[in-house]
Order: sequence, then C-alpha cells, then structure tokens
Amino acid sequence: MDRARIIFIVLSIYIIAAFGWWTYAHYRNNKTIYLQQKDVLEMRCYKATFDIHGAIDQQLFDDTLGMKTFFDPNYPDLEVIFLDSFLPMDNFMVRPKLASYQELEDTYHRKLWMYITEGAVMMLLLLWGMIVIYRSFRKELFLKKMQNNFLLSITHELKTPLTAMKLYLETLLKRQVSQEQLKTIAENSLNEAHRLQDQVEKLLLSAQLDSNKYTIENQSINFSELLQEIITNFKKQNPNEQWIQSTIQDQVFIKGDPTALEMIINNLITNAIKYGGQNSTIEISLQIKGNQAVFSVGDQGPGIHEEDKKMLFNKFFRIGDENTRKTKGTGLGLFIVKHLVELHNGKISVRNNQPKGTIFDIKLQSDAE
Repeated sequence: MDRARIIFIVLSIYIIAAFGWWTYAHYRNNKTIYLQQKDVLEMRCYKATFDIHGAIDQQLFDDTLGMKTFFDPNYPDLEVIFLDSFLPMDNFMVRPKLASYQELEDTYHRKLWMYITEGAVMMLLLLWGMIVIYRSFRKELFLKKMQNNFLLSITHELKTPLTAMKLYLETLLKRQVSQEQLKTIAENSLNEAHRLQDQVEKLLLSAQLDSNKYTIENQSINFSELLQEIITNFKKQNPNEQWIQSTIQDQVFIKGDPTALEMIINNLITNAIKYGGQNSTIEISLQIKGNQAVFSVGDQGPGIHEEDKKMLFNKFFRIGDENTRKTKGTGLGLFIVKHLVELHNGKISVRNNQPKGTIFDIKLQSDAE
C-alpha cells in the first residue's frame, strides 16, 4: 500500500505541475499576442503615411478635408495629426488612436483574467478531486484493514469453541471417564456451544441492523430492575474479576425492547470488563435527568485515543492490530449497541474517565408514570 501511496503522490505532483505550466504558457502566449498586435498597429501607421503620400501625388485630394475623407474609412484605428497650419498637406503625422491602444490592452487584460480565473477554478477542482480520491484511497485502506482484522478475529472466535468441543468429544470417545468428569465435559461443551451461538447471533444481528430489517418492541420497562438483575448475574459469573460499583436510581421506567436493552447492557459491561484491566473498578450508574434516563458504564482501563473515538462505533472496528491484539472480540459489540440505542431514539457517547479509563453514556427517553 505504501507503493500505491507513493505512486499517487508522484502522479498528483506531476498533474499539478503540468497544469501550472499550461496556465503559465497561456499567460505568455497572451502577452506575446498583445505585443505583436501592438507592433502591427504601429506598423500600419507607416503604411498609412505611404498611402497618403501616394494619393497626394496622384492628386486624389487637394486639402485636409479630402485627406480625412480618404483616410478615415481605410484606417479607422488610426488618426492623422496636422503639424503645420500653413502647410498641413506637407507636415502631418499618422499615429494609432488612444482608443485602439486601450482596446488592445482591454483585450489583453480580459484574456489574462480569463486564464487566471479558469486556472484557479480548474486548480480548485483538481485539488478537490485529488482530496476526494485520497480520502477514498484512505477509506479503502481502512476498510481493507478492518476486513483483515475481522477475518482474523472471527476465524479465531469461531474456531476456538469448535476446537474445544471437538477435543471434548474426542476425549469421550477415546477415554473412560467418571460420571463427574462426564458432567464437567458436558458443561464445558455446552458453554462453548453457547459462545459459538453468541458469535453467530451477533453476525446475524449486525446484518439485520445494517439492512434496517431489525425491529424492536415498544413497551414500558423498569430499567432499574433490569439493570440490577444483569449486574447481579455478572457478579455471579465473575466473582474474581473487577468489581462492579453501581449507583442505580429506583423506578426508572423507559419505553423499549427488553431483549435489545439487555444486549446493550451486556455488551457495555463485557466491554468494560475486557478493557478495564485487572483489579480495576467498573462504575455503573442510572439516573433521571430531566425527561431522560441516563445510563453510564465506566472503566479504569488505558482509555481511547480521540482519533479512535470517531470510528469506535463502526462495524468491525477494533483498536490496534489483530495480529498482536490479546483481547477477544469481532468489532461488532459497539456497532450493535449504537444501532440498538438509535432504534430506541436514544443517543450514545463516549468520554474520558478520571484519572484514566473510558465512560459510555446512553440517554433514553424516560417513561415516567
């Protein structure tokens, strides 16, 4: 990709240089034409003088009035000046009219501004086109990187439970196991099957959200009870993990889909556990502010760079490189959360925690009874 970027830069520089030379060449040609037309205009004065002397020799006129009658129709861009009032026919001068000079200069400047304006407009269009192409190029690189990361992550996420289930089944076939061991193997296999099912459901859900085919129910829900129940389950499942501190206001009701809201809460808490680090605290809060229910999940992890925050909710986006990343995931969790929140006419945002970490805020319309 670096080679393609270098080629693009070289071609861009060449196109700009070629266009700049084209504009400069037009400017030089315009000036050359102006000087040549000025020389031609002045040369016509000599021809007009010779023609007048020839007409005098042929006695085509014998006074200044006749001379002007002969001169003006043939040389409308010139004028004759009589230098001697006593012998005007012998002492005269032919020169270009000031209006003729002015017309040449006006034409020169008009073309000059035309080239400058056209050049500026074309240069702006050229730069705009190059910027659009470069952004498309960067977007293509970004999408390709995300695609590669997704393929690596989803391969790992799907292959790991399948490999584990295969190993458990091979153990059952090749070895005699006790009833207790059989129960352990069955439970582990079931957990891996649930893990595999969860990844497949995430893929299907993200596809439905992408195509706007996912619909939610709209019913009154006690968000406080739902959140407290999910937190309790997390504490049971992760007794030795980060410990969760919660500040939950009672009787917070909202209109929404309990299944979708459960997915939102689970994804955010799982995310906080994954990136919070060992022996850190996860802070969960729910409160009513005005006519909105504000739900927040904060961790004390390394935090998120400002550039990554802009792409955090993109499909398949994960911070870092999939080849060196240690955390599991497919980059679908926050994408799903954002779309489910928007289906509830809510908003999700991310901000820095203090002294370190990240906080996700979700604002939903309350359903006060």
